[in-house]
Amino acid sequence: MTDLMQVLYEYAKEELLPSYLPSPEYREVSRLTARLSLRLRDLLPDDDWNTVEKYEDAAAQLHSMELEAAFQAAFSLARELP
Repeated sequence: MTDLMQVLYEYAKEELLPSYLPSPEYREVSRLTARLSLRLRDLLPDDDWNTVEKYEDAAAQLHSMELEAAFQAAFSLARELP
């Protein structure tokens, strides 16, 4: 991603994206994932919890890459519009 696209992406992520996420479904899923994470923490021994944390970090990194790719695709599509 170019520097300009990175700046635009960060702006969109910080300033625009939150207005698309206030739905009750988003808040419900957010609370659910937090509860499930706490439940897993309570159930698992430390070694297993470390594995779960590593998985969560890798999944978050993958999701971030997918969001960036979606932004690039949308930006490319927008540039093609008349």
